[in-house]
Amino acid sequence: MITNYEYLETVKSMRKRTTRLEREGDYWTQEEREKLARLFDSGEGLTDIAIQLQRTEPAVFQQIEKLDLYQRKENPSRHRNDSLPPSCLCARCRLDVTSCPRRMDCLKEQEAI
Repeated sequence: MITNYEYLETVKSMRKRTTRLEREGDYWTQEEREKLARLFDSGEGLTDIAIQLQRTEPAVFQQIEKLDLYQRKENPSRHRNDSLPPSCLCARCRLDVTSCPRRMDCLKEQEAI
């Protein structure tokens, strides 16, 4: 078991890329994917999983997405909310289209594109 200080130093070196992790850049084995799924399901954090598997955090996150461990394909939660009123086309203000003081400028900019 590592101390808190050793853990923090490991995280710092991993993020700064001052040391190469043991499995960094290698192909994922089936055993590693299964261990990732077990750790993820048990509630381990992304950083803890990365340290245990000797992978970078982006690589772990990529595998989580690839294995659909968030189950986004089954339960998509990122849907566009079409019930919101239209916002300004310039994306600078959050006003309703009809009350935006720059509405005409925004329309002209959109037509020019």
